[in-house]
Amino acid sequence: MKKRESWVYYVAVFLVKIWYAIMFKVEIIGKENIPKEGNAVLCSNHYSNYDPVSTALYLDRLPHYIAKKELFKNKLFAWILGQLGVFPIDRNVSMDMKAVKTAMKVLKEGEILGIFAEGRRVKEGEDVAAKAGVALFAMKGNAPVIPCAISGQYKFRHKIIVHYGEPLTLEEFRGQKLTTELMGQITEVIMSKVEELKVKE
Repeated sequence: MKKRESWVYYVAVFLVKIWYAIMFKVEIIGKENIPKEGNAVLCSNHYSNYDPVSTALYLDRLPHYIAKKELFKNKLFAWILGQLGVFPIDRNVSMDMKAVKTAMKVLKEGEILGIFAEGRRVKEGEDVAAKAGVALFAMKGNAPVIPCAISGQYKFRHKIIVHYGEPLTLEEFRGQKLTTELMGQITEVIMSKVEELKVKE
């Protein structure tokens, strides 16, 4: 994967931090749970286009996010996303092998993979089953999972809370045959932790 040393990355982070400081009141909880080195899968709930920014902006190590391929149609925007370590996935196929291989490469190189297990934005009160991709990457990539919950409304000067939970090693599942049923169980464990971290209104 491309190392994030380009000027685009530094300028983007600087400008977005200013924008966030103006627009929202952001509270970060559990930042110490992000490992200082080594691979990990950062798994969060997803209800806004702001979510990838919110979960990554204040970290010392920014994750490589998987994004829908439609965002890459504009060549300039695609270039910017590439500079920021974002890579596309085709949601119209059952398994995009190119995206899977890229995700596994991220983990193999000891970096953080960012993923929204539900696969799309989920509105408040909407019940959407999480996809098993997060379990696949965690197990095949031999990586811990960092559950993360975003709470609050993206409205002017409203409070946004980003809570990173303790790493899930998933040791109780390792060494077993990775069946569809097992991946479902792992995904359920991960998403229940994400749910626990949400601020209950």
